[in-house]
Amino acid sequence: MLERKTVRETARTCGICTATAFTWRHKYLDALQAMMASVTLDGVIEADEAFFRLSFKGNHKQSTFNMPREAHKRGNDVHTRGLSSEQVCVPTAVTRQGKSVGMVASLGTAKREAVKKVLDGHIAEQSTLCTDSHKAYDYLATLLKVRHVAVEKGKHMKKGMGIQCVNAYHSHLKSMIENRFRGVSTKYLNNYIVWYNFVGHAKETLPEKETILADFIKSTICRTRFRTLSHRNPIPTLT
Repeated sequence: MLERKTVRETARTCGICTATAFTWRHKYLDALQAMMASVTLDGVIEADEAFFRLSFKGNHKQSTFNMPREAHKRGNDVHTRGLSSEQVCVPTAVTRQGKSVGMVASLGTAKREAVKKVLDGHIAEQSTLCTDSHKAYDYLATLLKVRHVAVEKGKHMKKGMGIQCVNAYHSHLKSMIENRFRGVSTKYLNNYIVWYNFVGHAKETLPEKETILADFIKSTICRTRFRTLSHRNPIPTLT
């Protein structure tokens, strides 16, 4: 997993079937959700939203699943231009020290309550929150009583601060999900976000990450069963 291998590559390497590799992958990632839940960001924090197309891969074999929208014939087309309910909003916040938080929050544009639910509890006092000019972050900064630097639309910097780090985070996260794994089902998106946070954005070396992951998995109680994985909410939004 630290090498970001696909399910088939992992199965061949470990000498197991692909179904087992897939289940073990999400057992580990479910446990890592607990690690992200304890992350506190401090210092200069950059925040912004990433958007992903809704994907219902893996749902169609269920007799109870009803497609909530018209099917996409070519895989990547979205029927509505711009931000819409066909895309999920993922508020994220990162530091340059390698800490990051992100989670599926809502459909379409970022809502301030959704941003609050994802980031509240992860931002330390006396931090500086650097964002674009979206009013949801002004609301969050006021609520948390932290300094807020809002970069105006069309600008790259304000008061010597910008959001290049979080934008790079989005670029690399999307590359892993869309290029390496050829897209993932929306119901598993939160797990792939926490996967990238650990293997992609965190600054520890590969051997250090291996030790951290092994120790954390061994000491974390997390019950994930194969037969329940496919029945997760197809759209795991907070709002």
